[in-house]
Amino acid sequence: MREIAVRLFINERYMDSYGKGVFNRATYNGSIELHNPNQKYLVDFYDYAHWEFRAKSDAQIKVLKYLEQTDLPKAPNLLMSWILHYDTATKSKTQIPGFCAYLQDSQELHLHIDDADHAVMEDWDLRVRQCKNAGAKLPVLLATNVALDNWQ
Repeated sequence: MREIAVRLFINERYMDSYGKGVFNRATYNGSIELHNPNQKYLVDFYDYAHWEFRAKSDAQIKVLKYLEQTDLPKAPNLLMSWILHYDTATKSKTQIPGFCAYLQDSQELHLHIDDADHAVMEDWDLRVRQCKNAGAKLPVLLATNVALDNWQ
């Protein structure tokens, strides 16, 4: 299993308006970092109804239809995110097939990435922990499958 670190930050723009009657409803923003080879992804966590509404591609509609056949959408305090690949060299963001589910009550995170272009086609189930030193530009939540002491 590949080493992974998911960091979640409080969205400072939560409920700010960016148009008439249009609000930023993402509770958390975050990053997903993978090792061997290194890849970076970005996530924005919404409640299920707002996340579902943001589905645009055929791959996202396929995910919604799959999830409709599970109990996941009925889970209380569920936050969901689509996934963007982040190219650190060009700073470009590309929508990729996959999703991330964060069950706040049980502190579980399920991540599914199906990114054939970057050879990342995996699932992870991770435990989410509160960060001790949360603050400005520091994550409030962390999910990982490796000790981050030597993470670079």
